[in-house]
Parts: sequence; structure tokens; C-alpha cells
Amino acid sequence: MASTQQSAQEFLGNGRNLLTRYHLNCDPVIEALNQCKFFQTHELNSIESVENSQDKINIILDIVIAKGEEACYKFLKILDKKRFQVFPRPGLVSPDLHHWISCFSFQDEPQSQTANKADSDPCTTYQGLLRWKARQILDDKWNLSMNFLKNEQKRKPFTYIPLVMDTECSTVAKLKKNKGYKKSRSKKLKTYIPTDKKMLSPKDLLMNDEKSILLVGKPGVGKTTVALEILRLWTEEKSIPVSYVFYFDEPLMRVFSQSPYPQTLKDLLFQKYICPDEESDHVLENIESNSENVVLIFDGVMDVIVNSVIIQLMEKKLLKDAKILTTCRPEAEDTGYLSDWQSYRVEVQGFNHKSIYEYFKWMLGTTDDIGALKNPELFSLCSVPLYAFIVAACIFVSPAEARNKPFTVTEIYVRIFRFCMKQHGHQDVEHLDKYIKDNKRDIINLALASYKAMLAKTVNLTDLDHEDKSVQNAFLTKQFWNPSTTSCKVYAFLHNTMQEFWAALHIILNPDKITTLLDQCQSDEDGKYLKYIAPFLSGLLADNLFELIKCLVPVEQIKATRVKYFQQIIDTFLYTKEQNQEGDCEQFVEADNILFVCRCLYEYQSADACRIFLEKVQYELDLKDQTLDPYQCCVISYVVNQAVHRKIELDLIDCSITDPGLKLLLSSLKNLKFLRSTSMLKSQMWRVALEAGQFSDFDSLLSLFSFEMHLSALETLDQKVFQRIGEVLKNKRSAISVHLILHVNGEVITRSLQKAIFDSLPNIEVIGYKQFTYLFFSHFFKFFFLLNSHIFCFFFSRLFEGFFPISLK
Repeated sequence: MASTQQSAQEFLGNGRNLLTRYHLNCDPVIEALNQCKFFQTHELNSIESVENSQDKINIILDIVIAKGEEACYKFLKILDKKRFQVFPRPGLVSPDLHHWISCFSFQDEPQSQTANKADSDPCTTYQGLLRWKARQILDDKWNLSMNFLKNEQKRKPFTYIPLVMDTECSTVAKLKKNKGYKKSRSKKLKTYIPTDKKMLSPKDLLMNDEKSILLVGKPGVGKTTVALEILRLWTEEKSIPVSYVFYFDEPLMRVFSQSPYPQTLKDLLFQKYICPDEESDHVLENIESNSENVVLIFDGVMDVIVNSVIIQLMEKKLLKDAKILTTCRPEAEDTGYLSDWQSYRVEVQGFNHKSIYEYFKWMLGTTDDIGALKNPELFSLCSVPLYAFIVAACIFVSPAEARNKPFTVTEIYVRIFRFCMKQHGHQDVEHLDKYIKDNKRDIINLALASYKAMLAKTVNLTDLDHEDKSVQNAFLTKQFWNPSTTSCKVYAFLHNTMQEFWAALHIILNPDKITTLLDQCQSDEDGKYLKYIAPFLSGLLADNLFELIKCLVPVEQIKATRVKYFQQIIDTFLYTKEQNQEGDCEQFVEADNILFVCRCLYEYQSADACRIFLEKVQYELDLKDQTLDPYQCCVISYVVNQAVHRKIELDLIDCSITDPGLKLLLSSLKNLKFLRSTSMLKSQMWRVALEAGQFSDFDSLLSLFSFEMHLSALETLDQKVFQRIGEVLKNKRSAISVHLILHVNGEVITRSLQKAIFDSLPNIEVIGYKQFTYLFFSHFFKFFFLLNSHIFCFFFSRLFEGFFPISLK
């Protein structure tokens, strides 16, 4: 063992032969040193001029040791922090580099030597093995994602961009007020992207006292990203008091959901994850006796769980003090096991406004192409991290095209399909269609396997001829049921939404299966999983994709399919099974059904189809008590904008909508007859409209709100926004005077708003209020008195006359 009294320079010099003996992953070290401006330009050039990792580490060591003690200490700290990325697997080589780095005494972090134990301790060795496994999982999943981009960005390590997560306490409180109000858990799911009022982090989940955590979110919203960030934190931050972390991804969880194997805890941890190099019984005993230091992550739990070991772990009959973190889609918690599982429920809601820009700046490595996000339809998609990733890939392919036109989700997936085929076949764009035709058989087989897997409610694809040259390699990742062998291998897509796209591709290639699919979608058992095929199927029938998929499906076949089936698709998801059977389509339509059909219509991109739908719902969109994300607002706005001869009634009472979503809805005001909402939502809409300026239809907004302008008196707004209030009131087309409703939650009102109101008094008939206080009056009237004592006397006299709201006419 190296002496703990050695200086950093001596320790590094003595360990040089050890470091240069093996092939190390130098990239994380170079990146970390680069970030702290460690290298000069010529030094960095000399490192990058060589390809062999052993040559690189030699050059790095020369530079570091020459810079002296402080540089060596910094380098050793980076090695220690990044060792699971840089060094070979613990125990794989001898001497063990993980043990070597643990022998150095970091004076500012004495607690860091957690691994400085005897080599013979099998539990410590296994913990190091688990950290190596966690790092491998993280790197493998990240690299699979980066394969889509084929860009230098793929060399970046996994980086967590903050996701919005929140608990359901507000929903629970709301339901308790009305015991008769029944709603499925999926409807309770808050999928909108709020502001940063709560930023629950993955570290909070790892460090809190909750022992059963359920992460819920729609497809692609970032549940797996949260789980992977927990893995990263555990491998890199030594202050986290967790000894053992096990991660089981969705393909494995789908197997466990339908199989009684494994049948013991030992088999689950050591056969299905990773086995200790020695004394496995002793390691298992340590895990069982110290279960408070164990974390198990089940990523992608289904509604049905038949595996007894998984059930016993979740019910705390095994490892009773372990932290169990599960992830699932909303429909998985509606019924089955998870509906009654006692857990700390967290909603993963995706990116907020700031995170979207942060993500693209990081992914693209520049701000030059972020202009594509000025497209509001494109921006609305990017609150879902998976869609943000795919949009980034599309920007890589064609930044100009991404800027100039909106993308439907289906179009994005079609472009990714063509992009992957182009890369796999090393084809020029002009020869791509021919290459796709030449490989149509493989594409058909993959589409069929995807559909069969969805029918079986699994992400694991079997019965595939996965040869090295098959196009399936461009889309699938290899999974092993038993990591210790190369047998029992299955394949899966990078994400289950890609599987849904391929299943839709199978259906459009075999349109005679549409009726059977739609019948299954109305089944409680199968429908909640199969229905996700419908938006992709609708998109593949759209005019704007003819040119992109005609190499697979003849245009005439697509046209014939939509004429025969599209109306059936809409009816299936708009009405209940009973309504369709009885032919009774005059009854109330569920808001969830309206939203899902609007999503299909947006993918389909047909004004005529939208108008047929609007006639079916009698031009009434009742979305009361819904939580709308930006993408849902985008599809609603699209459908509303297709109305021509008749205006629409839109009910948003008790809806939760964020600013990007409201901005999209404001673009469709001209086609609304009524817009019902709460006063707080009206205040939010007015703020968003005023911030948007000339792009807003203020006259329509005044008319829809019965000439009421709702303003929050305390929100911090740009000075131009306050000036805009006066401009709106002065330039309105109608002669009807405005009722000004002030929302006040505190004791003062901003002076800028006071002046804006004062300047607009000739156009205001009534001033109303929400939650005034005595101090608010004192500030408000003091301001008016200083500006004009006559106005103050007028207000004061009217107030004492008992008129409230205050009339100015």
C-alpha cells in the first residue's frame, strides 16, 4: 500500500507505471481538466494528436507532474471522482487501480477513503463491482442514444438537465374536498411543465427517508433519466450513505412481469444483475442484514406483476428497510398491482422553459441553431425530453428545415427512421429511397415483431434474424436475460415510443388489421397500451408524409386506407365502447377522449377531418379540470384553428396550463365563441398576452372575457408590458368600457402598474379586486393622490358611498 504521507506529486510518480500498464478511458479526465482550463493549447493538441490511450496517459502525466504539487493533487482528485469511468472494472486487473487511488489521503476529504479496506473484504469488493456495473449501464444507455447523432457530441458523458418533478399532494387535497368526485389516477397525473416553484431533484429521492417511491410519467418524459442520474450520483458522490444499488431496466422488468423466474432474491441480484467474485453467501447476508443501505430501481413496472420476488421486495417482505424506486406510465397505476401500492408518488413532468434551452445549447454545442425553437409547435414538443432529443437529431440533419416548418411527432420519427437507414447503409440522400426498398423485407419483419411484442405487452423482441448486416442493427439494442452468458438474448428499441411507431408501420403495411386493432383498443385489458399506436398511424396517413414513406407504402394504398378507416379511428377513441355499440353519440364526451382524438387529428393534419370531429362534439370542447402540457395545447389550438363557419366553445375551468401552452391557445382566439376559465387563469392569460405584445389578439380576448381585464398586481413584469396595458385599452376597437380586475395577494401594488391604470382611467368603467388589504388601499390611493388630488377625492368619495367594485362612469 502506498504511504498516506506521500505528496501528490510523489504518489503520482510512484503510480505512473501502474497507470500506463492498462488501457484507460482518458476522455473524462481530459474533459474535466479542460473545464478548469488546466491545459494550454499546445498541450491539448499534443494529447489529441495520439490515439492510443497508453500514449495519451503518458503525455498527460508528463504535463501534470511538470506543473507541480497542486496540479498533481487536482489530477488525483479527478481520477478519484471519475474512477468508475476511467479505470477497468474492479478486480479485473491486478493490482487494482480502484484500490490504488483509495490509498491516497485527500486531506480536505478524509471521508473519501471509504474503499480503503482490506482486499479480502468481499462486501467492499462487491460494492465496487456494483459501482462499475452502474457506470457501465449509464455509459451503455447514453452511447446508444448518441448513436443516433453520429456527432462529436457522443463523446460527452451523461449529463443531467433538470427535470420538473412534483408530488401529488395538491391533487389529494383537492379530491378530499369533494368525496363524490371520482377520477382515474391517470387523469390526476399532472403532465404540464410548471415554473420552478418546486424543483425536486434525483438526489432528494435518493437521500430522503421514503422507502417506497413511485415515479409516474407519460412516455419519454424522463423517468429513466431520473433513475440514471441516481446511478451517476451514487458512483461519483461518496457522501451518499448507500452501499448497494441495483438497477433493472424496462426490458428486464417486462420479463419479470410475466415470468415466475427468478424465484429467489439471490438469483435476482446475482444471476440477473451481477455476481460477486467470491463468497456470494456472505455478501447476500450482508445485504439482508443492512437493507437500510440498499436501493433497488425497477424501471418500467407494468400493471401486472407475477414474479413473487419482485412482489415481496415491493411489499417489504424481503429487504424490508431497502429503498424501492419504481417507474411506470400513467396507465400502469390505474389498475393492477400499483393502484394499491403504498408509495411516495412523484410525477415526472419533463423540461421546463429554461431546461429546454439549456438542453439544446448543451446537445448542439452552440446557440446558432436554437432559433429552430422559435417555432411554437416545435417548442411545445420539447417539454418531453425524448422529443427534445429527436428534435435535436433533426436539427443535426437539417437545421434550416427544422426552423422553417412545424413537425408532428410522426414526422419526427419518420425522419429519424430515414436518418438511421441512411447511416446504416452509408447512403447519399438521392439513393436512400432505393436502399429502403431493397431492405423492405427486413423492415417488414421488424415492424411485425414490434406489433407482436405490443400485443404481448413487452418491449422485448424475439424471432429476429439479427445478423451483423441487418438493418435491425440500426434500431435495436441487445438485451441479455442472464448477464453472465450470451444466451437467452433478446432485443429492444432504444425507447418504447419507437416500438409504437414501428407497430404503426406494420399496421399501415397491413391495413386489414386496423379493425381488429381498434377493437382491442376498446378493451380495458389491452387498450391502454395499444392505443398509443393510433397517433402514429394517423400521422402515417397524412398527406405531408407521402414523399417520405412512399418507398415503403404506395401512395394509393395510403389514400385508400384513410378513406376506409380514418373515421373509424376517430370514433373508436372519441366514444366509449358502449356508445359505439348503441350508436348513441350524443352523450357527454370525456375530456381525455377529446384530447386523444385532437392528438390524432394533429398528426393527421387535415382541416376537413377536424371539422367533422368538431361537428361530432357540437363545437364544444369541455376540458374542465384538466392539466394541459404545451403539446396538448398545441393540438387543441390546431383543431380550433380549423373551424371555419362556426365558432367553438372552449371550457378551461379549473385547468392547469403553463405559459408556453397558453401562448399556443391564444393563437386560436378568433375561432372561439366562448372561453370559460377561472379568474386566476384569466389573469395568467392576460399576462402571457401582454408579454407577447403585437402577436396577441387583444380585442378577441376582451370580447371573450366580457371586457374584463384581469391583472396580477404583484407580478414582476417588464416595463413595456405595463405600457402595453394602456395601449390595449386605448386602441381597442369596441366602444365598450373595460372592467379592470386586480389580483392582489399581498400588501402593495407595483408603481408601474399604478401608473398604467391611472393613464388608462378614461377607458375603464369598473375596477374590481381579488383579496385587497388595508395596506393595499393605502399604497394605491396614496399614489393617486400624489398624481392628482381630484382623482383621489373621487375614489375616496365613491368608496365611502359603498360602491365596490369602484365605478368610474
